[in-house]
Amino acid sequence: MKSLQSFLNDLGARESGGNYKSINKYGYIGKYQMGESAMEDAGYYKKPSKKYNNDWTGVFTGKDGIYSVSDYLASQIAQENSQIIFKKCQWKYLNAVGADKYVGQIINNYKITESGLLAGAHLKGAGAVIKYLKSNGNINPTDSFGTTLESYIKNFGDYDVKKITEI
Repeated sequence: MKSLQSFLNDLGARESGGNYKSINKYGYIGKYQMGESAMEDAGYYKKPSKKYNNDWTGVFTGKDGIYSVSDYLASQIAQENSQIIFKKCQWKYLNAVGADKYVGQIINNYKITESGLLAGAHLKGAGAVIKYLKSNGNINPTDSFGTTLESYIKNFGDYDVKKITEI
């Protein structure tokens, strides 16, 4: 089983090529391609309207010295810290929808793991993950680039993420 650090490095490589300064065409930022709602979950950002469109018109909280998108892109420490916090939030969301109860089951010849669920949630959110699980893999949403939820669940299925899931 691969380490949590390997999980983070591989996720960052998949999301942005590991580029801390990356901004994609949809406004997702940093190594992990964080959006406004993810940054709010991690405690780095507040958007009063709750209309998350990655226009970054909300306010950064100052956590880890981050007051702007530029600050965030320049801080590897903040990006790594925010990702751990966000993954812990995602695990809570996955538990809330019952996705954790599928750990160990086989769907489309792949074993469902905690790390796979976290990666799937990173791509499409806990709601999409539970739809995939309840459909036995027949509902397989994609992101704007055509990446499937199942590909993240499969490709990130062998990592030790206990430091995140034991909350």
